[in-house]
Amino acid sequence: MIRRIQAWAARLLVLSVLILFCAGILRMGIWLLEHHAAVEETFEGARSIEPVERKPGSRLIVLDAGHGGRDQGTSAGEILEKEINLSVVKKLAEELEDAGATVILTREEDVKIGLEERAAFANQNEADIFVSLHCNYCEDDAGVQGLECYYREGSDDGRILAEQIVQSVETEDGIKNRGTRTADFRVLRKTDMPAVLIEMGYLSNKTERERMTDETYQKLLAEKIAGGILKQETSETE
Repeated sequence: MIRRIQAWAARLLVLSVLILFCAGILRMGIWLLEHHAAVEETFEGARSIEPVERKPGSRLIVLDAGHGGRDQGTSAGEILEKEINLSVVKKLAEELEDAGATVILTREEDVKIGLEERAAFANQNEADIFVSLHCNYCEDDAGVQGLECYYREGSDDGRILAEQIVQSVETEDGIKNRGTRTADFRVLRKTDMPAVLIEMGYLSNKTERERMTDETYQKLLAEKIAGGILKQETSETE
């Protein structure tokens, strides 16, 4: 009887070891698949294969729609920051291109791109201006709202660009404005050209959240941001 119990115990031990081993292999396989997918997803949708041909006499502007892919950014229910960022970036690109600028996007689709790669994309294309669009969120106070324009501390060109954008936004009463600020965001720190990161509004604020999802308001934002960028261009070429 004792020998039979010992035999069953040995079998259970072997079976347990096999189950743990298989579980470990399965977990490793899942991690490898996820890692591979993340690598494949990185920088898809960005136009970086060939050097961009600039329009004669125009400056090259890189527009960056923050987040993307599995990185949805902040959210409020089904409203995702990554989708708003991309929608406004495309409208902004149209405004700038209609004014004669050469514009390229770090992403044109819902894909994940690393922060270092976004900056490298702008540097490799020798962009004149880099603009990254985002949405904000305040957990402590749902009443906070307004656009904020960030630049790297110590960057005079970045400060001037941020100020021009904010001044353009200030001309529109329908857009709340919280002014310029400095920050050490990686896309600002790693870019070689004047760069700003614009938090277009707070998804935590109900009124502003509804505006941010409205196509007409997004177009208004794009027009005002473009006005500031183009004013910066004019100032530097005079």
